[in-house]
Amino acid sequence: MSKCLVAYYSWSGKTAKFAKALATMLSADLEEIKDVKRRSGVLGYMRSAFEASKKTSALIEPPTKTLKDYDIIVLGCPVWAGNMASPMRSFILRERHNIKQLALFCTLGGAGGEATLESMAALSGKTPVASLQMRDAELAAGSWRGKIGLFAGAIRGRLSQPLELSTGANQSMLQNP
Repeated sequence: MSKCLVAYYSWSGKTAKFAKALATMLSADLEEIKDVKRRSGVLGYMRSAFEASKKTSALIEPPTKTLKDYDIIVLGCPVWAGNMASPMRSFILRERHNIKQLALFCTLGGAGGEATLESMAALSGKTPVASLQMRDAELAAGSWRGKIGLFAGAIRGRLSQPLELSTGANQSMLQNP
């Protein structure tokens, strides 16, 4: 049976909410990416925005799961200053050699979702089998449930295929501009 892992970083809890719902839908394991430094308060917010805008990495704890044991890894993070959150950058740099197949999602309040997904894919060296942007307003209103179902369906479709057939050019992409 194919194995799926949803690995996420969440600062405010919005990305965590989506990641947990997705993991439940996919019967996937869950891996929270944990930052070593605190990001609370004004200084934490400013440091987060600075790291994201400069595309630097953050110190993170080692993962609790062994990524190479999974057929597909779903990565999710918030968009900070129009870029991926720095803890996710660190995670991808550390683990990209262990990723067989990849799906991506990001949560955002403003702009930069598409660029974030593209940066995550480029940094991993993988073409995602599915990707999704989820706006904070959609999470708050509950309208994300339909999108998560489509996203999970695209991932499930890839899990049901043998690995050697699922790495071709036919990519299922979901985008929410």
